[in-house]
Amino acid sequence: MGSLTIVGLGPARPEHLTAEAVAALRQAPPGARAYGLAHARQIAASVAPDLEVGSLDYLYSLPGVDRPTLYRDLASMLLRRAFEDDCDVLYLVAGSPLFINDAVLLLRADHRPVRLIHGLSFVDLVLDQVLWTGHRGLQLYSAWNIAFDGIAINPAAPALLCQLGEFSRGAEALQTGGSTSMLASLRDRLLVDYPPEHLVSVLYSSGHPDYRSCSRSASLADLADEEVPVYSNLWVPALSGPAIESRLAP
Repeated sequence: MGSLTIVGLGPARPEHLTAEAVAALRQAPPGARAYGLAHARQIAASVAPDLEVGSLDYLYSLPGVDRPTLYRDLASMLLRRAFEDDCDVLYLVAGSPLFINDAVLLLRADHRPVRLIHGLSFVDLVLDQVLWTGHRGLQLYSAWNIAFDGIAINPAAPALLCQLGEFSRGAEALQTGGSTSMLASLRDRLLVDYPPEHLVSVLYSSGHPDYRSCSRSASLADLADEEVPVYSNLWVPALSGPAIESRLAP
């Protein structure tokens, strides 16, 4: 009888892994099949160098395959390996598996048992870079939701928009190519509700094991002037909100 374990690795560095995640990587059963993207493989190798982790990077460069189809195919493959081929399968996920991962959602919705090992969320590293008071709540969306799905955020509350580099092709966490297309679409949508001079901040939160999070601020009108990595996020302070929320943390 096979098994399927989703392992949250935390957003960037080996020290962000929980003891449970480290144990799962180091004590994987003989013959276990582990899978992950490039940054997940690098983080895993830093704590469990003997664990062989299969690459999933190729999925993100298949021609003509959209992201929803990609995630469905990935979930189907992992379920098949675990419950039809009777393998012990580890699916390695950067950050928390519960934040914006459609493949994980499909796996958890399946009727067969899936073990979930929680990981530190990228949200922790992002909020570490700003001064969020919590007084007006927090809106959390994929940048794609705002740019292309017709979802409007409430300008009276701060918003965190994730995965700004979604247009990038490939699975490299720090890849930037194509991100300006997303940023331009997101900028144009936000300009419907915010003035061009509204100060927003791009917050980088995930990458290689030696990667450090960083941040930069710009007016909304200038948002698309620089490329950003895939796993970067946009902090949009509320209009007329607490002034402290428009500042980056020291």
